[in-house]
Amino acid sequence: MFLAPTVVLVLLFLVLPIISGIVISFQQTTLSGETSFVGFDNFKLLFREERFLNNLRLSLIYVLGNLVLSVPLAYFAAILITSPEMRGISIFRAIFLLPFITAPVVSSVIFLSLTDASSGPITLLLQQITGTRPVILADPNLAMWTVIIHSFWRSFSFIMLFLAAGIATVPTELYEAARVDGASSWHLFSKITFPLTKIHLALSMLIITMWTLQDAETVYALTRGGPGYSTEVLAVRLFKDAFVNFNLNLGAAIGIILLIISILFMIIYLRLMRVET
Repeated sequence: MFLAPTVVLVLLFLVLPIISGIVISFQQTTLSGETSFVGFDNFKLLFREERFLNNLRLSLIYVLGNLVLSVPLAYFAAILITSPEMRGISIFRAIFLLPFITAPVVSSVIFLSLTDASSGPITLLLQQITGTRPVILADPNLAMWTVIIHSFWRSFSFIMLFLAAGIATVPTELYEAARVDGASSWHLFSKITFPLTKIHLALSMLIITMWTLQDAETVYALTRGGPGYSTEVLAVRLFKDAFVNFNLNLGAAIGIILLIISILFMIIYLRLMRVET
């Protein structure tokens, strides 16, 4: 009885929308509002599209690029803010947390101003280096890199918090004993810090992967999925089909595919954590 309100809320806001999305993905709605069951036709249509396959590829690049950039810096920052020898750590903690507490759309606007073709600081810096002024968000490769770097800028502080919490639980006696035996900083990290914080790393990577896969607002605010389809990840494609083109059936099908990909990533991370424990 005490759990009943929570169960009702979960059913209303989590389970029912998923079931509704699955049902809609197997239907086709005409302009007159008539709905018919079409089975897997929406999914077949998507997998026959070169555009959708490109959406899928870009989503994987988006996730992997974010993680590759975020994890090393997050470990460095976590070690830094948990080091008792460092002074003014509270200032560093506040600086590192700024990207995480900034609203996604606000941070997107900041990056838009930084990469502005006429007066953006990054654009002017590239002009000084290369001799030409690039239009960053009009170049397919530079636009994708901008999206990845923006996601990395927002994500690394979250991973840092998880890793810092893990590092704080490591007994200091282990480090002291290792230093007495002549261990270097690299050996302290590779033999103590990293093995004892693998679970924290896996959990933070799982959460960031889910966030990145489902990130539509920041990518859409930065590039609208362009130029062309060069930054149109699955989440942006879902938003366009469902809420711009009003094709809810196709959007629901993309949502189900995105959900399946998220579950696959979850299974991989959970298996890795099980192996480590």
